[in-house]
Amino acid sequence: MTATYRALALSALLVVSLIGFAAAPAAASHDGDAADCDFPLTVTDDTGTEVTLDGEAETVVALDAASAQTFWEVGASEKVIGMPVRPYTEYLEGSEERTDVLTDDGSGVDVETVIELDADLVVAPNYTPDATIQQLRDANQTVYRSPLEESFEAIYQKTELYGHFAGNCEQGAQTAEETRNEVETIREAVADEESPSVLYYFFGFTAGSETFIGDIIETAGGSNVAAEVGITGFEQISDESIVEQNPDWVVTTDNQGAINTSREAFQNTAAVQNDQVLTVDANLVSQAAPRVVEPLRAMAEAFHPEAFAEETETEAMTETATETETETDTDGDGAGFGVAVAIGALLGAAFIVRRR
Repeated sequence: MTATYRALALSALLVVSLIGFAAAPAAASHDGDAADCDFPLTVTDDTGTEVTLDGEAETVVALDAASAQTFWEVGASEKVIGMPVRPYTEYLEGSEERTDVLTDDGSGVDVETVIELDADLVVAPNYTPDATIQQLRDANQTVYRSPLEESFEAIYQKTELYGHFAGNCEQGAQTAEETRNEVETIREAVADEESPSVLYYFFGFTAGSETFIGDIIETAGGSNVAAEVGITGFEQISDESIVEQNPDWVVTTDNQGAINTSREAFQNTAAVQNDQVLTVDANLVSQAAPRVVEPLRAMAEAFHPEAFAEETETEAMTETATETETETDTDGDGAGFGVAVAIGALLGAAFIVRRR
């Protein structure tokens, strides 16, 4: 069964479920299991410390952009009173109204400012120095230092946890699930495709194994050349390794400008020879938070355009079938006839594709 046929069959089922939902009586709404948001909440952070919240955090300080984005995504942006207020957080609506918690040069945390804000919770990234964490705790601040995010799974877990911190468990779980579904949809779309070799390159550094950027590359259907040469985490990559690995694609970020493709290390690579250098949003690809699905999709569509051409075709056919059903209902022929038209169109197309 081809990917297109599977997608069309799933689309037919989607039409049935949508029409069935529309025809059925409205179900009673519910707020989810209240136990999911029980307090007090105690979690062990990256320092090995048990951090306890007696109730949902009404005020939060996020010491990094990824944490701030996560609170935005779980519907708790209004609770964030302090965060990095920098160009790389401008995309978060209203971020400029928060208090900047970094030093003037952006190299570290302005501890005095964080203490003055006296939030219910301070969330810190894993690279925050132990000394900074201890200073804040000595000033009676409740601090949670997150572990290093090495995969999408860590992002899902963080999203749910931060939703719990803010008392938004249902939205945290929903955001995590939506992110997971998008990731798995992309993973499935490229599962049967041949993996091109991919170098992620920014300011001379790359992302190797045990990084969520490495997970992005592999989920998008690529093979991470940095991992292939034994790089773990974020490290510099030598020109010799670039030449030796000869990547099919180079992925870079929009904040460093164009790669100097005339450099000897790059000029003879398949990526440059075939004009396969992809630039992605530096903010979204470098922040371990739900919006990483955007650079993920950009990579997957670049590496495997044929897989997503099929997806676009299927979406268009689903939309057409749904419109046909709606028009039929308007003419008074009933939902059942509309379902038959929609399914017939989709499965008929699937039969044609299968026979090719």
